[in-house]
Amino acid sequence: MLLFLCLFLLFSFSFSVEIFSENLEKLPDGTYKAEGDVEAYYRDYYIKADLMTYDPQKRIVYAKGNVYIRSFDGRFEAKGSEALLDLEKDTGYFLDTEGRFEKFNFSAKRVDKDGENYIVQEGSISTCPPDKKEMNLCFSRAHISQRYVFSQNNTLRLFKIPIVYLPISIFPVGERRSGLLPPTIGSNTYNSFIYQQPIYWAISPDKDATLTLDLRDKQAKGISLEYRQSMRKELDLVGLFSFYKEPTPPGKWWQGRDITTLRENRYRIKGDIDLNNLKAGIDLISDPYFLEDVYLTTKERAVPYLTSYINYTKEWDRFLFTFDLRRFYDTTSSNNKNTLQRLPEIGLYLKDQRLFDFLYFNLSTAYTNFYREEGLKAHRILIFPEFSVPKNILGLNFLSTITIENLLYLNVKGGDFKDKKVIGSVKYVERVPYFFNLNYGGFRTNNLVELSYTYRPKDYGNPSFDNIDMLNKESLMSYTFKSYGYYQERPLYTLFLEGGYNYLGKFNYLGQEIEGKVLPIRSIFQLYPVKNLSLTTDSTYDLTHGRFLRTIGSLTFSYKNNSLSLGKVLERNYNGLKINDQYSLSAFSSYGPLKISLGMIRDNNINKDIQRQLNLDYRGACWSFGLMLRDTYDGTKQKYIKEIFLTFNIFDLQKFTVPLKR
Repeated sequence: MLLFLCLFLLFSFSFSVEIFSENLEKLPDGTYKAEGDVEAYYRDYYIKADLMTYDPQKRIVYAKGNVYIRSFDGRFEAKGSEALLDLEKDTGYFLDTEGRFEKFNFSAKRVDKDGENYIVQEGSISTCPPDKKEMNLCFSRAHISQRYVFSQNNTLRLFKIPIVYLPISIFPVGERRSGLLPPTIGSNTYNSFIYQQPIYWAISPDKDATLTLDLRDKQAKGISLEYRQSMRKELDLVGLFSFYKEPTPPGKWWQGRDITTLRENRYRIKGDIDLNNLKAGIDLISDPYFLEDVYLTTKERAVPYLTSYINYTKEWDRFLFTFDLRRFYDTTSSNNKNTLQRLPEIGLYLKDQRLFDFLYFNLSTAYTNFYREEGLKAHRILIFPEFSVPKNILGLNFLSTITIENLLYLNVKGGDFKDKKVIGSVKYVERVPYFFNLNYGGFRTNNLVELSYTYRPKDYGNPSFDNIDMLNKESLMSYTFKSYGYYQERPLYTLFLEGGYNYLGKFNYLGQEIEGKVLPIRSIFQLYPVKNLSLTTDSTYDLTHGRFLRTIGSLTFSYKNNSLSLGKVLERNYNGLKINDQYSLSAFSSYGPLKISLGMIRDNNINKDIQRQLNLDYRGACWSFGLMLRDTYDGTKQKYIKEIFLTFNIFDLQKFTVPLKR
């Protein structure tokens, strides 16, 4: 007969142990002994063993034989051969244990507990599944506190083969902890050795920072500090300061550059803050080549403009107020004096108001200071009242809009304009949207046709800073067609068409003034004939000469773990001269753990492959290893820049990219 006995052992006022077993006896020395499917509950843990004893005098719990421990929240579970816990001294041990803590699987010969600290002997840890422990971090001894793990004789093993050895290591555990982050080690075109060591500082629950030391044997050596602070749920404040010392005279990397831009002390100051309605940011660099020389990734190296800004937005029921101040730094030019700035732009918008049953009104006003050190600059005041009349005629919805366009330019400099210039114009737009749907069997389409007519009475020789200044004479009939097709709820195609007829006999295309009335037709077409095939085209067709001015298309085929994509880009000016003519090819395939991807872009204007890239990746149970080879054609030097990168992921926690050749 199964006998369940419950023993409540009150160790303190705050917790107790409950033990269930088939047999329970009290030994002569006062120790309680439980055998047969022993189960115990202690604090937030469930414990199971073949045998368990408890000494109420010394407050010692001992378990032996198939010992199993699991936390109630499911974050921790472990099994072993023997365990002991001294509740009085808060000490104990666990022998021959293996288990899981959150996503980490571990094993150890012996674990000793001393208060909140643990000593682990002959242990290993991994994020691989227990049945596929392909990668393990093994150590001879580790000291684990609530904040850090300090381990000795660390060996990273792949399929039991040691690949990395580190005598001593220390890293944070649990919540965010200060400490060393994985370094970047490699080389590039001008440096045979690069070492970047980030150091993480957990300042408080809502603030942290990263200090990065950057050492190179040839180029500038430097230091960067990034500060982050969350004032609400999301990240609201980010600051970065980087300082580098450039060797003088500089090396080969400065050849061909403007020598007047050389700075021995080089820096970047960057910061962003978000306070709901108020947003601000700063991004300043010492010279236009800073990003190219300091950063290693193409995304960071090739930023064309840096922006410093202050933006404030306030919205009411009827009004919207905006304040925007922006300063741009052109990294593509050695001289930033010609860059157009907005310092500042202030706008006040009166939302649509219903004046009568048939008439609506809104008003846009703005002041902009267009500034540059060299070139055209001015102050511009904008006042655009707009009236609109919606109406229904013969079942069609018409929308008539009249915009009175008033522009005032003050203190105009750098161009053939007077100090003050007032522009007053009227723009009339008539729109007729028409919606219709078609259904035939399992095929369904949703469609929109919109006709519009735009009229402006004459041209104005006003300064040109942005699209608002384009107050040109206009008499244009245009059309838009949108269609979406489905077959049994599966998307089949999307189609967008737009074009028009200009009664003035001229129009602009890519900056060219064209003599003609029929505007080119632009079409965007996406077709999904079957599940694994898609076709996308974005084309502009010249009806007058019967030729395509632009075609951007791609054809993608996918089957199981394989995909192939072909692309084409062809652009001409209106005279038929090729501006861009490129083909692209990309392919991806995976065979079990092996993944292969290939990419190529060919420029037909120069008959060169401007980029070739091959990626090989092998995916393990909790790790990956890869190789990336890339050739990029440098048109200035008329040669290929060859790059080789080694990539690997350890325990699916940290991905490393090491440049072997750049």
